[in-house]
Amino acid sequence: MILSAFRAKGAVLALVIAASVVAACGGGAATPGSSGGKATSDGVPPQAGELPEIEIHAAWAWGDAEDLATLAASADTVFRGKVVAFKGQHPALSPSENTQAGGPVPRWADFPISQFEVRVEKVVTGPLQPGSTVTFEQAGGVQTRPDGTAVKLVLEQDELVEPGEKYLFFAKIREDGVLEAAPFARMKVSDDAQLSAGKGWGNLKALQQLSRLDVDRAEREISAAAGN
Repeated sequence: MILSAFRAKGAVLALVIAASVVAACGGGAATPGSSGGKATSDGVPPQAGELPEIEIHAAWAWGDAEDLATLAASADTVFRGKVVAFKGQHPALSPSENTQAGGPVPRWADFPISQFEVRVEKVVTGPLQPGSTVTFEQAGGVQTRPDGTAVKLVLEQDELVEPGEKYLFFAKIREDGVLEAAPFARMKVSDDAQLSAGKGWGNLKALQQLSRLDVDRAEREISAAAGN
């Protein structure tokens, strides 16, 4: 196994990845809400077709969702947004990062990282502007195997967001302006304005509380918990 870490929503998320695969995120310099961190390859949309899916084991540090106040405080921004497009994907480590690291290239270096364009509909906390678009990045995507066939790789309990769907995000903003959120820090918003946690996360206290509310009331509760 390989141990790596993601920083999202103010907490380090330790990912213990089986099969010598792990995802990692890069950084740069840009402003929040910019299109920084552009995907280096258009790739295949993870939702396209009926690709076989491989779920990679991951151990998530989910303490930020123990209660609503902690979850809200751990995020740089909380907002409601619609995923409008799949932008593409890039490997976990760029060729330049592989070169700088020296030594053999890690087997997980080409683990796919997917990027999505998200339109901000309502801001609860943080510096984003309603009506703007942001880039959301998530580990997982499509990988071509040596025999030429494609497979979708995802982290355990971390379903890829879907274009056309709305979510309530508790997100961190990287230095390059790209947004990230752990699987327990985003909730799907249904057509009737109800919130639902991702697969395997409905038992966390903060998400249990939010699941009992419609999205408008949930946003008011989050704003109050954040001290706004």
